[in-house]
Amino acid sequence: MSQLGRAVPPGLMTAPPPATRPVRADPIAAVLLLIAGALGIWQLLVPWLSVPVVGGSAGTPTGWQICRTLRALPAPSPEVGWATLAVLGAAVGGGALIVLGLAMMAPISHRPLGAAALLISLLSLAGALWVAVHARLIVDVGLFGLFGQASAGWYLFLGSGALGIAGAWKALSTG
Repeated sequence: MSQLGRAVPPGLMTAPPPATRPVRADPIAAVLLLIAGALGIWQLLVPWLSVPVVGGSAGTPTGWQICRTLRALPAPSPEVGWATLAVLGAAVGGGALIVLGLAMMAPISHRPLGAAALLISLLSLAGALWVAVHARLIVDVGLFGLFGQASAGWYLFLGSGALGIAGAWKALSTG
């Protein structure tokens, strides 16, 4: 028996190539990313606080109303500008997570998609933390007051990034 022109002893056999796993859809990662994306978009539409914001419109403000109020300030500080981008970025990132979640159902390698979802989710979570740290400037309550007056929209804003990280991790782990 010879291999590439050299004689191979009869007892020495080369190992067969490793079997590759078939590429399949990842429904768990897809569901996690779809829910995270929906949360990122819904946070714009549901109330963030259970009480009206000082200087804002009457009623409890939604994420979209908070963005409009912050953009209407005559000379906003950079922190306020970044907070506006964080709220809108969570919604745009939510749309991207929905697209990536749908792509998880395709029989392709999920690692690049999981990496993109992880980046989007980390940015969304970083934006949520930015808003939490600068709550006094943004909604005129401190951090503990924010959690004391928080409504569903605020928790959707926080949860979209965290759930997106879980879905991205699942996509990265299964390939």
